[in-house]
Formats: sequence, C-alpha cells, structure tokens
Amino acid sequence: MTEQEKKQYEYVIGIDLGHGETSAALCPLQWDTAIELLDPAKDLEMGGNKKVIPSAITILENGNAHIGDAAFNPDVLKQAKVRVCFKKAPQDINGESEQLMIRYMQEVYKRIREQNSAILTDRNHLVYIATPSGWDEKTQQLYRQMAQQAGIPIPETGITKESRAAFVRAQHDTTSGLGRNIEKGAIVFDMGSSTLDFTYMNKDLPKLIDHGYDCGASFVEKSVYAKQKEQEDAIQLFERKYPDLTDYLVFETRKVKEQVYFDPSLRVKKTINFDDIIEDEELEDERFRLVFAPGELNGFLGDNGYLKEIRDAMIDYKTNHIAGQNIYGVFMTGGASRMDFLKPLICECWGVTEDKIYRDQDPSLTISQGVAELARADLRSSGKDTEIGKDIAQLKHCDAIYEDFIQNFGGAIYESVVGKVADTVTDFANSSSDKSLNQLQNSISSAVRNGIDTVSSDAPRYIQELITVHTEDIRKKVDSIVANYTSQGANIQIPTLSIDKVNVSGINLNDVMKEISNQITEQSNKWSDVITGAAIGGAIGLLLGGPLAWIVGGAYLIGKKFFGESEEEKKKKAMQKPLDAGQRLEVYNSIDSKWGEITDNIASSIVNSLRSNQKIRQSVKKAVDGLLNAYEESLRSSRILID
Repeated sequence: MTEQEKKQYEYVIGIDLGHGETSAALCPLQWDTAIELLDPAKDLEMGGNKKVIPSAITILENGNAHIGDAAFNPDVLKQAKVRVCFKKAPQDINGESEQLMIRYMQEVYKRIREQNSAILTDRNHLVYIATPSGWDEKTQQLYRQMAQQAGIPIPETGITKESRAAFVRAQHDTTSGLGRNIEKGAIVFDMGSSTLDFTYMNKDLPKLIDHGYDCGASFVEKSVYAKQKEQEDAIQLFERKYPDLTDYLVFETRKVKEQVYFDPSLRVKKTINFDDIIEDEELEDERFRLVFAPGELNGFLGDNGYLKEIRDAMIDYKTNHIAGQNIYGVFMTGGASRMDFLKPLICECWGVTEDKIYRDQDPSLTISQGVAELARADLRSSGKDTEIGKDIAQLKHCDAIYEDFIQNFGGAIYESVVGKVADTVTDFANSSSDKSLNQLQNSISSAVRNGIDTVSSDAPRYIQELITVHTEDIRKKVDSIVANYTSQGANIQIPTLSIDKVNVSGINLNDVMKEISNQITEQSNKWSDVITGAAIGGAIGLLLGGPLAWIVGGAYLIGKKFFGESEEEKKKKAMQKPLDAGQRLEVYNSIDSKWGEITDNIASSIVNSLRSNQKIRQSVKKAVDGLLNAYEESLRSSRILID
C-alpha cells in the first residue's frame, strides 16, 4: 500500500472476536498530527449501550441472524439454536464452523457500521483483528481470508496476535508501569474463554515466547453447569428435550460466574424459570437456580482440580518455556482475568509481588483497544522497516565506515607520529652531547612506535563514533517507528552500544595496532630519495646508509655506489660515529628542507598500511558488523512489538 493509498483512510478499527466475548475500538489515523497529540483509542458501542457483547449467534430459518445478548432473547431461542464458544483455529474456509465464524464476523462488522454510521463510510477506514498467540502464520492468513469473505475491509497486514496487542496496550497505559519492565522481562497473562495463553518478552530474546494451555475460563461455567445438571433431574430432562438450548443455560451460568468475580464479597443468586423460554407443561414449574456465597466458587474450583490445572500451567511455562528468564511484570488481559484467585497464583508460581501485576480497568476491552492502537502504529510507520533493513544491509556491505576509519584514525596516527619524529629530530640537533646517526635512527623508530601506541587504544572509539555518524539516519527512522508503539514514545529507550560488548572473533586490537606500527616502520624503507646526500653535505652524505635511508635516502644510494658491499664495515662505523653540533645541524637542516615531502610519504605509508592490511580491515569490519548486529538486536527487543 503506497503512502497516497494509505492517506485516503481516516480511521482504523480494532476488533477482538473472542471465544467468549467481542469488543471493538476505533482510532483516528490523524496522519499529520504529532504522535504525542494523537487521540486515544475509543471503545465502540456494540448495541444496547454495551461495549462488550457475548460471542453468540442465532441464525433463523429466514436467514436473519442475531448476535450478542439478542441471540438469547426468548423469542429468538424458540426459533433456532444459539451458538456460543464457536471460535477455533480455522482449517477449511468452507467448513461448517468456519462458515459460522464468517457469518458472525459479518454481523459484528455490520453492527459496528450501524452503530457508527455518522463517522464510518465505505472507504474511510480499515479493520484489524486479533488471533490467539498460538496460531501460526498460515492459520492467521486463513482467518484473514475469512474476514475478507465476511466483507470486512482488512489489509494484508490486518492480522495480529492478541499478545502483541496486549503489549502495545500496556505500553500506552502509562499508569501500568509495565513499559519499564518489558525490556527486563514481562508476561502477558491472557485468561481467555477457551485457553490460558502466556507471552513473555525481554530485550535479550529474538522474539516473543508464546504458549497456551487448554484451561480457559469457560471450564468454570461448564463444570458448574455439569454439577447442577448432575444434581437436578429437571435440567437433565430439559437438555434431553431441548438440546439446542443447552448453550443458553451454560451462558447464564457464565453470567453468574462474572457476577461472583465482579465483587467476590457478595452473595450471588440466579434463577431461570423454564416456562420463560419454553412452553412445556412437563417443565413449566421447574427452574434452573444457582447460588454462591463468598468464596464458595473458589472452593468448588479447588475441589475439582481447576486451580491446580492453572497452577501447573504456570509452573510448566516458567520451567519449560522461559527457564532462567526474569519476570519483572505481568499484564493480565481477558474478561476472566478478574477471577480473584489468579493474582495469588501468579505471585506464588512466578515469584512476583502484587504491585508488579497490572490489569486494565476493564480487561474485556484490552485486546480491542490494543489492536486499534497497534493498527494505527502499523499504518503510520509501514514501509519504514524495509527501508531500515536495507540501510543497515548497505552499511554492512560497503566500505564507507572503514574508509572514514582510515582517514580519521590514520590522521590521528599521522599527527602523533609526525609530532614525535619532529621532536626526535629536534632533540638530536639540540643535544648537549654528540650523537650518532645510529642513535637518531633508533630514536626515530622508537618515536614511530610510541606515536602509534599513543593513539592505538582509541581505535574502538573511532569505530564507534563513525558508526554513530553513519547510522544517524537509521536511528532517526527507528525512533519515528518506536514512538508510534509506545506511550508517545516515552517508555522505550534504545540501549547505548559499546565496542567492549562486541565480539570481534578473537582479534586483539592491541595486536593489530602493533602490526600497524611494524608495517609503517617497514614501509619507512620506501621513504627514499627525499633528501639527497648532497643536501646533507660532504663527508656525512657519503657516510650515511642503512635503515636511516627513509630520511636521508639519497645518501643511502650514494653510500652503496661509493662503498659497495665490501665496505659494509666502514658504513657501519660511519653510522656509529658521534656527530658534533655542526654536523647534527647539517642533518637537521637537510631533513627540514624536505620535511613536506617526508610528511607526505609518512601519510601515504600510514594510509596504505591501513588500507592494505586485511587483518586490520577484517577486525574493523567485524567490529562494525558486531555493533550493527547488536544495534539490530537492541532495536528488535525495543521494537519487538513490530512484526
């Protein structure tokens, strides 16, 4: 989708088509508005002044459908079977359960449009929907195709995981404090109707760790209903005669469960007279009755093993899926997360205190709000991920950083070496005692090494500074993306990278610097013909030779020509001969007259040494790649909310 195509949309809708209940939220895209000024997600009315409806549908013989609470209307129940808890991972888009889900999607979207007709038109919005965290990409895409078949304007990227939506929602909720803990280690605890799903993330992991368990909250109403049926012959008779209405009784049981956990201190009573929903003389005086004193339902769930099943799931997840990981925060979502026994179990099994457990004021709306906010962030930042990936890949494969390293670090070596060589030559000329050319040669060699050693420890700093410069545009793009997924960009901090943390595959930079020193010293033999023997003058010019030829190269050539190899001992003595002040001044003046040429040769030798030394090149490349990889990992942990 191009930028121009995206800009035609004004709103994005996030829908949570849950196994037990459904909600939706809307975000204005506000393309030209600063992130910190964006309007928050708005919960949408789903009919009857309710923002959450049960995921239920009744399809009549004439094709009309009723969803939510309307599906349980007694008049509707007399005409058709009500269906609840029908959401499951799709396998065949033409399957019976999949077609039922498609019809439900269609009716939900239709209701959203009807309830918000004043702002929603056919072409001004997109819809995102969420799936359980355990669904793989193939299943997610089939689910998206179902939404398309239902007539929902869902883009290719319009499917996300519930846990991802929950994390985004937690980031935007500045009161939760979870944003501060996500990088260190946090879990989304999603108590759904069908499954209990956990998702863990921290900055050191390459991806979210999802896992689900078949101990969703619908077990509570199903087991309570099963107990009542076992004890009441009238319920058994009702079920035999009206099997299509069983889901209705289970749904009413669920409503009792919700009342119990809305305020656990209250006694809850519910009575359903069968003659209110059916006309049957055999059952007209019978009823379905539930009564729970405070704490009684928890006692029942403890006795039938449900609490143990949840405890076992939590321990299994910590032991077998996130072993060794720290848990600094837990974000609870799903309407069933209100059940009061869950927080104590979280504290017991995961070792966190209650102040580290967070939950939205209305957890039934968490996912739809998160999906809407996530959708807006995705749309406002889409395409930038690809740009960043290309930018980093290009930076890894080009020599821009290394070439700048050669210039900057080589320049530092040059300044240091030239300065120390100049000081050495000056000290030679001004010495209060006679000194030989051999001593000058040794002093200059020492000065070269000392000049390199002075700056060698700064090599990592040069690399890191250059990466900082060359990644400036990348970091700006990343910041613009991350800001969309956080609370106005305030919660996530990209870690500062350090060369000390980069693995350069065993290459010791100190050894590399010694190699530079050796190579420059070796190349000093090429700094020839800079000063002629005649420039030094007379007998000294004829006596000069050996390694000092990189300064007085012409004399070296003259020396070989006049003396030849048979006169090696004479040359050696000449190099060892102490020179008085006048002679040393002649040497100094000769060097000074050609200083520009000498320093040009020094600069070229340093650059050539750095450019041609593959060991140095590879060490810098590995350091650069290591830092960029570490940066990508840091971004991934901070941007893990971005698929």
